[in-house]
Amino acid sequence: MPNNMSLAKTFTNSITREIGRNVGKSISNSFLGDSHSTPVRMTGSSNDVTRKRGRTYHNDFDKHITKFEIKTPKTTFTQVLNIHSEYFTLVDEAQSDGVIDLNELSFLVEQLPRAVKTMEKASAALRDLDAPDLAEKTDEKIIQIKEFLVTLNNSTDISGLPSTGFKLQAVFAFLLSFFGLDRIIYEPSKPVSWFFAILGCSLPIIIWSYGNGMFDYDNLRIRYQLVIGIWSLAALTLPFWYGMIVNPKRNGGYWGYRARKKYQKLHNQMAMNLKQLMITQVKLYEVEGATA
Repeated sequence: MPNNMSLAKTFTNSITREIGRNVGKSISNSFLGDSHSTPVRMTGSSNDVTRKRGRTYHNDFDKHITKFEIKTPKTTFTQVLNIHSEYFTLVDEAQSDGVIDLNELSFLVEQLPRAVKTMEKASAALRDLDAPDLAEKTDEKIIQIKEFLVTLNNSTDISGLPSTGFKLQAVFAFLLSFFGLDRIIYEPSKPVSWFFAILGCSLPIIIWSYGNGMFDYDNLRIRYQLVIGIWSLAALTLPFWYGMIVNPKRNGGYWGYRARKKYQKLHNQMAMNLKQLMITQVKLYEVEGATA
């Protein structure tokens, strides 16, 4: 991808399509759960381009659009280059930290018609100013922005989004969570999962062993009595402290599954909203190869 310093000079239609294709594939891979893909951020970062934060303009792109004026042919075309360059600078910034920011990408898709409309206004003005060569170059820039959107849309596949539907396994996991056994269903490779499982199952074993004379608790050494007593107390009260202290952190087990499912629902909804926004915007333009 060309760097920001050379965007206005080096952009060609093929580069524009490549950028759209790469961003679209990155989004698709993240949506579909590819662990090696670029991660997706659903909430804006501290540098979110969609927020004004008390400023007059969202960003330099918004500034160039808002302040656009028909002037001399050269000055008017320079403004076109600035709009084009700043738009793709934002595309780059939306993934510059290694995370694709969906808020910023949605902003870019939403703002694309503003860019096109302003540049079309510039194109018409350049023809009126008897500068057909600059008008043609402006038309090329318009096509590049449109083709970016079309390629982005065509490359963004959300057909295989992870399911968030009802799973019978979750019902069993919920019931087992009262005994600390839910984590071995979702995270069997973690030692802590087996610790809670053993603790949850151990109380009836201890009671049975004691009641059937498997060991003489009263004659055990004090330290062993203390260990068994603490372990038994922890097992007896596990439904309370495990359910009220450990599980609310939602870092594992059934409640961790619930938290991940909630996040996935939000993730899927944002994916569908972004895709629908792309399709809607693509339909505004007649570009060769544009398919929804």
